[in-house]
Amino acid sequence: MSDSVRTADVCVVGAGVSGLFAADNLRKAGLTVDVYEAQSHVGGRVKDTICHDDVTVELGANWFSEQQPLIKAQIERFGIETKRTHNDGEHLIWWNDQRSAFKGILPSLGPIVNSDIIQGMARFERIMAKLQNQEPWDEQFVEYDHMSFGQWIDKTLFTTSGKQFFRMVSEMVFGVESHMVSFLYVLYYSNRSVSLSSLISVDKGHQELRFTHGPRQLCDHLAASIGAENILLNTPVRAIKVADGMVTVDAGHVSGRYRSVLCAMPPPAVKQVIFSPPRDTARERLLQALPMGRVIKVQAVYEKPYWLELGLSGQVMSNHYPLSYTIDNSPTDNQSGVLAAFVGTSHAKAFMAEGVDREKLVADAIDDMFGNKFPKPQKVLIEDWAQNEWIGGSYGAYFPPGVMSRMGHVLREHEPPIYWCGAEYAQTHPCQIEGALESGLRAAKQITEALLAWDRSVAQL
Repeated sequence: MSDSVRTADVCVVGAGVSGLFAADNLRKAGLTVDVYEAQSHVGGRVKDTICHDDVTVELGANWFSEQQPLIKAQIERFGIETKRTHNDGEHLIWWNDQRSAFKGILPSLGPIVNSDIIQGMARFERIMAKLQNQEPWDEQFVEYDHMSFGQWIDKTLFTTSGKQFFRMVSEMVFGVESHMVSFLYVLYYSNRSVSLSSLISVDKGHQELRFTHGPRQLCDHLAASIGAENILLNTPVRAIKVADGMVTVDAGHVSGRYRSVLCAMPPPAVKQVIFSPPRDTARERLLQALPMGRVIKVQAVYEKPYWLELGLSGQVMSNHYPLSYTIDNSPTDNQSGVLAAFVGTSHAKAFMAEGVDREKLVADAIDDMFGNKFPKPQKVLIEDWAQNEWIGGSYGAYFPPGVMSRMGHVLREHEPPIYWCGAEYAQTHPCQIEGALESGLRAAKQITEALLAWDRSVAQL
């Protein structure tokens, strides 16, 4: 039995970036909104923590680019401080027990390997360009969906290190091993994010900019705009029932009746909700077919950014266990040094195994990557989103081979009065903050148009 019963025009289930932005726009359109959130905080896959000396460290979504207008508009709206990711100095690569320095996007793996990577990138982006202004489930792209990214890599790259480089890109960018993800999905994701090279770049790329005090600021501002009284934290929705033109939402101690519901949850959370009548068969099949990616994010905190004193950028690529990549994530004043590092999905199980001294493993790996050039970190923070029951992984859900061409169109469909949004539903920059904003805005407009059209029709009776 619910302790309280709420009413509003719309219920948004999930207070991640997408749900918050949708709720904010629904309220701007004059609709009343309740937001239900299972966790104790807003933000979803955005999670910041404060270390010593008041240093903000991002354990979830982090970077964005100049090519993402919705983020830029909200930053300007709320007066949020941002900074450029440090990219000066030499980058390093620790590959097959050899360390070398380089500048630019591509590492120095020798002329033969580098030529192989360059031709692979060129072939990829020629195919990717075919998706411009096209939906990926068009019949002409089916052949790419029946192939894994790994199969394309094996077919296209000629050198062992070239293949390893692309497989590392798969894990770091898409959160999944290359043989498990559809080549069509990788093409689509890259196309809707400008390009594959943009996704792995700092300069003019997707790691170009950061929130000075963490992206949680954006979520907090959106929550304040919505109103704390309209956001119910620690309130997981357990059932959604549609009857007599209204939607009843059951969250245990709280329930509510609404004209529409917007589900702004990652697939693992949706699976925990009982729908009555049951979800459309096509959507049920799609949700069951979409696993979550898995990238473990690590933040190593130092007394200062020692790598800068050595003329290094802080960026290192590696094909050694457990870290595949590091990047400078230090505060603006450089009074502390922070390296963000990533454990790819192929190493995640071993890294998170019981009894593993993960902090030592990270410290030793960074020593190897940088050649033992500076002291051990003062603190190591580790976030494995796969252990969060409401998120289930990072950066988002992905499409295995054969799924997108058959069921991907469901991402564009709604079941009024139930609507869907989230980073996975984005038409631009999927599984990123920008994509979450775009999806939330689009869903809010669709709900607003539907409810206002209904109100006009009733008024004419």
